[in-house]
Amino acid sequence: MLLASNGLTFWEELQIAFGGIGILPAILLILGTVLIVVEIFQPGFGFFGISGIILVALGIAIRLFTSTNGNLFIQFFVMLLTVTLVVSVALIIMVHSMRKGRLSRTSLVQNSTAVPTGITKGTEDFSELVGKNGIASTVLRPSGNATIDGKLYSVVAQSSLIDSGKEIVVVDVEGVKITVKEIQ
Repeated sequence: MLLASNGLTFWEELQIAFGGIGILPAILLILGTVLIVVEIFQPGFGFFGISGIILVALGIAIRLFTSTNGNLFIQFFVMLLTVTLVVSVALIIMVHSMRKGRLSRTSLVQNSTAVPTGITKGTEDFSELVGKNGIASTVLRPSGNATIDGKLYSVVAQSSLIDSGKEIVVVDVEGVKITVKEIQ
């Protein structure tokens, strides 16, 4: 298949485009392609993708400015097609891995949240209240206030309703949620 009026085939243009590429354009093309692939596997703000596109464009531009043989227009599209094929293969691998569930078992996918679990410096520890008795200060339907050890706490009743003034006991504490039940 002839591509240009100079009679070169696709494979000859491919050889010219990547044959004497030089170290700087090669590094820019490879690094740019790697950054685009990283953006595919680790989507986010777009830093990797934008940086990759800029590096690929710089690599192609430098290669075309230093080229002395062949058709520059065809070489541009040959290099762009090569980068697009590599990125497409990475995208296909990612989609295939997602369907099989392999990608979710790698460190590329973040499995935790930014919010710490359990008790932190900003969360009061109410675990010492478990087993302590108190008095319902308001009607608990099921939430309200109760006085335990002389302090007022926001509590949740285990049953649907506890009248004000009834004796209660703390049965569970989950973070700041204090669960109580009426003492019979």
